[in-house]
Amino acid sequence: VRQLALHLRTAMQKKTAETFQVVYCWQYMHCLKLWVALLVAAAAAASQDDNNNNNNGRVEDTQSLASLVFPLTEIIHGVVRLLPTTRNLPLRLHCARHLQQLAASFSCFVPTTSILLEALDLREVYQKPLKIANRASTRGLQLQHTLRLPKESTLRTTEQLDTCMAEVFLLLNREIDLYRYSPGFSEFSVRVQQRLRKFAKETKNAKWRSFAKGSLELCDKYSTFCIKARSKLQQAPKDVKRLEALLPRDEPNMYKRLVASLEKEKQAEAPIRPK
Repeated sequence: VRQLALHLRTAMQKKTAETFQVVYCWQYMHCLKLWVALLVAAAAAASQDDNNNNNNGRVEDTQSLASLVFPLTEIIHGVVRLLPTTRNLPLRLHCARHLQQLAASFSCFVPTTSILLEALDLREVYQKPLKIANRASTRGLQLQHTLRLPKESTLRTTEQLDTCMAEVFLLLNREIDLYRYSPGFSEFSVRVQQRLRKFAKETKNAKWRSFAKGSLELCDKYSTFCIKARSKLQQAPKDVKRLEALLPRDEPNMYKRLVASLEKEKQAEAPIRPK
């Protein structure tokens, strides 16, 4: 983790193509993914042991690993802010996924809404898609295998726009679902709702407008629940230490909801995944 931070610091200080390439490459991203997966697995194992009342030392090991959550989160945010260009949008979405996994596994507040909402500010989103003569070269864009968009016609083809916007709203809805039982969700969703309402008015794409309205409906639904549920708390929202203080007893926690969302996404992608 320290080596990842050193590479990032060098890139932020020198700002050369060579130092940027050290960070914006698959090797660096796989290292981030590995550490996120390690921390997520450790948290899941410790939670299972805790539920089974097993004390085999794994809880203590997880507490030690939990100290890496903050520096790893800072590194991922640094990667996102290093070179926030349109071409690097897929990489930033990968980072948002990592942050959501860390937040759900350790029940901590790691918002990614700023990363996701920035995609709605890209000028290419409001421009008319270009007509490409060779359609075969633009088909089959898979973000899980993509770090950068092509240099030519960056985010200007229908395939690129639809794939990236679908991923943005997928992660945004997942973000909304993760914090739905937080006492501060009503305030948390204000900025999201403001930006989505503006986007729904400005966009000319009916599908994206439908995505935005769907996210708005989720925000309204969960905000109403939050206001009613937190009125029954004996503490003020700012004094509540547990993130999911409004979680009903029969509802799954953040991590279980994330796992269910990922499994649902995997099943939806199975029919179109190349064999």
